[in-house]
Amino acid sequence: MFILPTADALVEFLKNFTGSTDDNEIKQSIFMAEMSMRNIELPALRSDPYADENIGIADSQGHIPIPGDMNKPILFFKQGNPGGGQSSQTGPWIVYDRIGDRDIITQSMIAQLYLQPVNVPAVIRGKFGEVGSNYEFLPYISQGDLINMYYYKAWNLLFSPTDDTLIDPTATVGSIIGTGPWQATITVNSSAGVNVGDVLLATNGTGSIGTGTTAVTGTTSTTITYTTTGGTAPTAGTITNLYITDQTVQTNAVLQTWPEGYVYASLREYYIKRHNDVDAAIYDAKFKEAWQTVEDQNNLGKWSGGHTRLTSVWQPRQYRQYNIK
Repeated sequence: MFILPTADALVEFLKNFTGSTDDNEIKQSIFMAEMSMRNIELPALRSDPYADENIGIADSQGHIPIPGDMNKPILFFKQGNPGGGQSSQTGPWIVYDRIGDRDIITQSMIAQLYLQPVNVPAVIRGKFGEVGSNYEFLPYISQGDLINMYYYKAWNLLFSPTDDTLIDPTATVGSIIGTGPWQATITVNSSAGVNVGDVLLATNGTGSIGTGTTAVTGTTSTTITYTTTGGTAPTAGTITNLYITDQTVQTNAVLQTWPEGYVYASLREYYIKRHNDVDAAIYDAKFKEAWQTVEDQNNLGKWSGGHTRLTSVWQPRQYRQYNIK
């Protein structure tokens, strides 16, 4: 299957397709395209609600912090775990419908007037909403309660900066050739993950990698060859905390699973920038068709939220395949 494995590959594809020779122009088009895709609901962006990291634990106020990688909620539910614990055979089992912050604050003021569901042999419909940086829930949850959080994750934009990658906590600078630029070799425990063109950063010990721009030119399993341009020369000896630095995001879940979205939206933005309304409209239509295909897969014939069909407070959801006595 044809894929675009990296952001750089996407840039090259778009340059070849459009005839552009300007990397920055293409990257700007990709960035504008990403702005229009922030709310895409792809399967690859869904959290695992049963994974430990996606189970929220209520604090003393019955609040759960909004996850840092949250884009939008899909479904929150409670598997019958009053006061903690993974699950209970006696409930309550609650599925939470999302409501607005004004509604959750208003309704929480009178929540104590309603009976709390306990040992109810049915799935109860509760409510949740965002207030500040936390989620609040109705019926109230207690400290230590566990809420399974199923949501769409945010995704990193292509070419955005990423953290430095540690290659080796200790390494040794060996042979040095030249008078500027300089070519040098570093001995490491493993060069796995190091690629030609990577920029290096290290803490000086008895040796140094130099103070100029250091770019990798080759590797073996335990050595890294690089060139330093500008600054001062490398010196042989030990170094610590050898990192790959100046990295950018080269892929994400959207590019991996929905490359047509990136291509069509980027072409639309490119032709808009070039004031070519006809071609921009063509690729806008292709983008919308691809987006609608994803939306149909997500929503066609599926329950898309119960907040529009509530008829009573904490209404049990009755399932035909069960007989509740």
